[in-house]
Amino acid sequence: MARRVNLLGAVVFVLGLGLWELLVRTGLLTFSYLPPPSDVAVGLGALLGNGELGTALGHTLLAAVTGWALAGLAGVAAGSVLGLVRPVWTYSMASLEALRALPIVAFVPVAVLLFGFSMQTEIMVAFYAALWPILLNTVNGMRTEARLVETGRVLKLSRAAVLWKIRLPAATAPIVVGLRLGLSTSLVLTLVAEMVGNPDGLGFLLVTKGQALQPGQMFAAVFVIGVTGIVLNGLVMGAARLAFRGQLASAGEA
Repeated sequence: MARRVNLLGAVVFVLGLGLWELLVRTGLLTFSYLPPPSDVAVGLGALLGNGELGTALGHTLLAAVTGWALAGLAGVAAGSVLGLVRPVWTYSMASLEALRALPIVAFVPVAVLLFGFSMQTEIMVAFYAALWPILLNTVNGMRTEARLVETGRVLKLSRAAVLWKIRLPAATAPIVVGLRLGLSTSLVLTLVAEMVGNPDGLGFLLVTKGQALQPGQMFAAVFVIGVTGIVLNGLVMGAARLAFRGQLASAGEA
């Protein structure tokens, strides 16, 4: 575990914060609303003290993770069918490509129109954002190399055995990558939905603190968003390593 700690990176990060503090305090950086890290820390303490941060963070996490979990179920199921059944892919490919080309941000006003200013809007936006990386990575993962499938046939494995023993293990690493990408995307689009379509969560907190000219608290919200993304990604990767250690190791992901 100790070898996984990037000490050099941590030192560089701390030095960067120190340089930022120095440049702002000495007036070399003259942006009107750029606070030094010390003010950001004070702002973070204020948000924690009045309970705003905890409430906003809980709301955002609930919406983003719910949408991502639903997208995981739908994406893996649909991607498996698309990857295994060639006729299904052939007849649906054009529709999927057209939908995938639509910028995800453009779906936010549509969701607001359909579901109003609600948690449901955020969940649907998070679901739509996370669905595509999960689905497409599952499709690619299920299309196992022909030589591996041929090995199963030589061993006279049934189709179910080929799926369980060859295709699914080979698809595990791409699916995990899709889940990680989907989670980060769902978090980003949840924040966007909160900024423009629902007066709750970290996105709304970020906007309101900016409009109130409280840069310390605004940057504190940005910091929390960044840490949240890192923690969520680490949790997903840790769970995947525990559940699929052998498959990820063979794919060079563990």
